[in-house]
Amino acid sequence: MHAILSLNLDSNRGLNLEADAVSDSEKTKGTRGLKIVNKNNSAPCSQPHVRQVDESLLTNLAPHQLHAKGANKCCQCAYNSGFEQGSLLQQFISLDIESLGDAPVSDGGDQKSVHQAFALGYSDGVNSFIKN
Repeated sequence: MHAILSLNLDSNRGLNLEADAVSDSEKTKGTRGLKIVNKNNSAPCSQPHVRQVDESLLTNLAPHQLHAKGANKCCQCAYNSGFEQGSLLQQFISLDIESLGDAPVSDGGDQKSVHQAFALGYSDGVNSFIKN
């Protein structure tokens, strides 16, 4: 199975891409500036998240999609996986759904797409690499 991800590098979806700037000292350390900002964040799962995506940017899953693979998984984990792979410009990318944290259904009963979160993270990671 092959997947194609189309990137619109001119669109930042309201995100502050300048916040992903990496200093020269961080480049020499071999990192892209990925740091755990808060292990006790308000994310729906217990895994640490380096970055937080505004989940209002993600589409709610329709009722017929609620049984799709990844429907009960953490979008923050998916975003961070995509961002890391994008910032490294990995040639082959993959979303390991089983490695994502579990996410409870929101108060409104809405669930978001981990696939969309991963794609957004990948796009933002590539943009971060380009900006640096």
